[in-house]
Amino acid sequence: MDVRIKTPLPHGGKLVDRVVRDRERAKKMAKGAAVFDIKPTLYNGMPVRNVYREIMSICYGFFSPVEGSMTHAEVERVLKERRLLSNWIFPYPLVFDISREDYQKLGVTSGDRVLLRLKGQPFAILDVEEVYEIDPPELARRTFGTPEDNPEVVKKNFDEKHPGYVIYKSLNPIVLAGKYTIINEPKFRPPFDRFWFPPAKCREEFAKRGWTTVIAHQTRNVPHVGHEALLKNAAFTGDIAPCDGILVNCIIGAKRIGDYPDEAIVEAHEMVNKAGYVSPKRHMVTFTLWDMRYGNPLESLLHGIIRQNMGCTHHMFGRDHAAVGDYYDAYATQILWSKGIPSFGFPAPPNMVEYGLQIRPQNMAEFWYCPKCGETAYSANCEHAERQRFSGSFIRSLLAEGVFPPPVIMRPEVYKVVVKWWKHFNYPFNNKKYLIEREQRLEVDLEPLDI
Repeated sequence: MDVRIKTPLPHGGKLVDRVVRDRERAKKMAKGAAVFDIKPTLYNGMPVRNVYREIMSICYGFFSPVEGSMTHAEVERVLKERRLLSNWIFPYPLVFDISREDYQKLGVTSGDRVLLRLKGQPFAILDVEEVYEIDPPELARRTFGTPEDNPEVVKKNFDEKHPGYVIYKSLNPIVLAGKYTIINEPKFRPPFDRFWFPPAKCREEFAKRGWTTVIAHQTRNVPHVGHEALLKNAAFTGDIAPCDGILVNCIIGAKRIGDYPDEAIVEAHEMVNKAGYVSPKRHMVTFTLWDMRYGNPLESLLHGIIRQNMGCTHHMFGRDHAAVGDYYDAYATQILWSKGIPSFGFPAPPNMVEYGLQIRPQNMAEFWYCPKCGETAYSANCEHAERQRFSGSFIRSLLAEGVFPPPVIMRPEVYKVVVKWWKHFNYPFNNKKYLIEREQRLEVDLEPLDI
């Protein structure tokens, strides 16, 4: 009997594709539209978000079934129930926000079309369905939850030390709601160009490789040996052993100071298979454009949506998944995917509720290096008292001091990738200078499109 797991349908049943590739049609669509130049979201003068990344991920289907900037009613339902108006689950409000001053200059209302320019070139259009106001601090508070409203997993109130809270608090007060359409496809700059696999292309690649079961690895870091152990062990999922493939999907966008540059992240993960530590036949590196919200269980919902849309059957979730600080319970994501979080609208796991996800969770145990065993270990196979945890902060402190991490912590080939981009940017981690400069160059370039 064939017990193979089938490739899941896209979330919502159909991949969103809102990209116009016919340039003449694109010109006609943009003709006569009001023009607006996309601006980054700033906090204390530093870019923390660029809505172009959300537009890209929406129009290429990563966030299916979302098609644009959400209406007020949809934002309210997402905040109250973590569901779209179509009933499909979704964790975050996604909006196109502008200042009151810019709105007065733009002079648009429901039924109008806005041409969005990026880096001075036509990029996308927004068909305005509704214009409404938001209270950004209140939106930030409601987006991530509170100890009073979500006592199962929220440990303390969010504040300006939390990057996702800062993003929502820093939004402009006016929202233009409506569907996006990309009319001028951007070209990715190296090294991102070779890792661009939007959902339709990713599914085609899986079919080409003969992958039916694929487990996703979420990352915002360069890989250490602990991550490598996760990749290798998670490939044996319990549902099917082993998975045909391992999809590493890096999050590319504005991240907190102290994280690695995005260029180093994608190339370091590529090096894991180029150097032969994971078979390239079973390992594939890709990325998604998204300015991380660091929302732990809520972020894991988005990750599940993204990777299901890309064609993955399974997703690994670990301790402190996509988290920063101690705002959430360290195991909040695993709680969500094992029994649900009722206060967030999930009386059962996200893959076991109506209009939920088809992707299957693989909750991962915490790994460490055991000096006695001389290898990476975890509780199911090692009970030795000596445990050296793979601390990302500790590894970054070594790198900052110019210390070559021992091979039991980081592969030398991966370290060389970090050093390569360290030399390029003159610093191994994100800092204010890097974030400002990368906002100016972005990950893409656009060709002129005469309107």
